[in-house]
Amino acid sequence: MHDDFQHIAIAIRPRLISLCRSFFDRQELACDAEDAVQETLLRLWQMRDRLYDYQYPEKLAMRIAKNVCIDMLKHAGTQHKTLDGALGILANTQSDHQAIVHDAERIVALAMEQLSGIERRMLLMRCEGMTMKEIAAACGATPDSVKTMICTARKQLMATLNIRRKRK
Repeated sequence: MHDDFQHIAIAIRPRLISLCRSFFDRQELACDAEDAVQETLLRLWQMRDRLYDYQYPEKLAMRIAKNVCIDMLKHAGTQHKTLDGALGILANTQSDHQAIVHDAERIVALAMEQLSGIERRMLLMRCEGMTMKEIAAACGATPDSVKTMICTARKQLMATLNIRRKRK
């Protein structure tokens, strides 16, 4: 059982790290992404005897990771609210942050509307943690065509949002 869990953990760790980093994108919260991955793996370890009850343990891990990240952000927000409330500066900071988040969500939603229905659907399924094979089965396509369509959708989305990838 230990070897099976270790195999699963090694296989999903890169995707967990990527997902958690997307939640903690600010530099000062970067270490929180690693903490979230560790917490996710701990929770999976605690239910290791039941992992085979799940058809897709990777999807379960992604769902757990999302919940861990949200919980951590809520907890961090609560701590910051207490400190900021004591200083009397929470209202402005929070309303500015909410306005920025709202604008960003609106901009991304408009950019997503530029994609075709199938591209948008496949991209969203991929963001939810589905594999290329799962998406292909759900959409009646081949994994290779799914990969191509998702890549094209990402490029179009990035172009619409005017985001340039950093070259390594």
